Amino acid sequence: MPPTTIEHQDNNPHTVLVEKKADTVESVIQTEPDQGIWVFGYGSLIWKPPIHYESKVVGYIKNYVRRFWQHGHDDVTWGVGFKIPSDDVEATRAYLDHREKALVYIATTDNEAYVGPAPMEDIAKQIFETYGPSGWNAEYLLNLAQALREIYPGARDDHLFELEKLVKDLVDKSSSSA
Repeated sequence: MPPTTIEHQDNNPHTVLVEKKADTVESVIQTEPDQGIWVFGYGSLIWKPPIHYESKVVGYIKNYVRRFWQHGHDDVTWGVGFKIPSDDVEATRAYLDHREKALVYIATTDNEAYVGPAPMEDIAKQIFETYGPSGWNAEYLLNLAQALREIYPGARDDHLFELEKLVKDLVDKSSSSA
């Protein structure tokens, strides 16, 4: 298997783009069991990382975007890659499987939870009014926006930041009427 190629962005050695990755996590574990694995987090893993990791790097994945089009234009998704040591791979996989319910989560239109594009105000209202297994969805969104600004202040995610503003407006409106 070819090694992962990492290209530094903006002359910043802490910001990378993963150019080539193994076909599956299982192939990494089987062919390089003593090398550990990389986990890329683009949501709550940014501010609530895996239990054990030996290093982390801020980066992005090209041609994928973060959208809140599930129940419950940018061309990259910013996040953090965590290097999991080989002796923690299985425990980390089990932890993430329980926490994230998927090893790789890419929403597609044929998934039963897919609701598709909607007016931003409707998406913000749904986020404000609903709770997921980890808590209030508004808290998730606000933590994600804050964490993204902290890991890479120049990151653009217009969808996320517009939702953040709309949800903050709903929180403020709710607080003032209570």
